[in-house]
Amino acid sequence: MKIKRRFPNSFSGFETTEHEVSSLEELNNISWIASLSEIKNHMGMFYSPRNYDDVPDLLMSLSRTSEGKIIYFVVGYIFGNGSELGLKNYLDVLETNQP
Repeated sequence: MKIKRRFPNSFSGFETTEHEVSSLEELNNISWIASLSEIKNHMGMFYSPRNYDDVPDLLMSLSRTSEGKIIYFVVGYIFGNGSELGLKNYLDVLETNQP
């Protein structure tokens, strides 16, 4: 399935990248995703399932603050089903891990 890097609308000058992956290992080996794991208290990569048929799943990066709260960012789009890569739904993580 295809992974496309996402930048906030306020960012400019970054190169859009797309990658074909078929496993969680391949996903985690993409350089810009691997660099996210270096964030302090990084919890991993997760997905947010699509709300509509014409939009992709979202690739989410989650980490904890020093107070233990979870912060999350949309870092990419998943053109396919994120759970098929072995990603967990980020909402399940939020529900079970908030202080």
